[in-house]
Amino acid sequence: MHAFEFALAMVALVLIFKLVRLAITHGKRPPRRDDPVNAELLERLAQVEERVRVLERIVTDERYDLKQQFKDLGT
Repeated sequence: MHAFEFALAMVALVLIFKLVRLAITHGKRPPRRDDPVNAELLERLAQVEERVRVLERIVTDERYDLKQQFKDLGT
């Protein structure tokens, strides 16, 4: 029975060592930037950010507020 326990302990140690090594090397890998889907998503993100900037500029403009007040008075 001692040989079985020893073998089981060795297998457990090897598995733990491999898991620790995998966790360490996983954090060091550079991100994949050549993925075409990733490039498309980055482009779409840039477009959305630009649209948000434009909308923020419109909404914070004083003339927009004045137009909205006139619109509210008309209804």
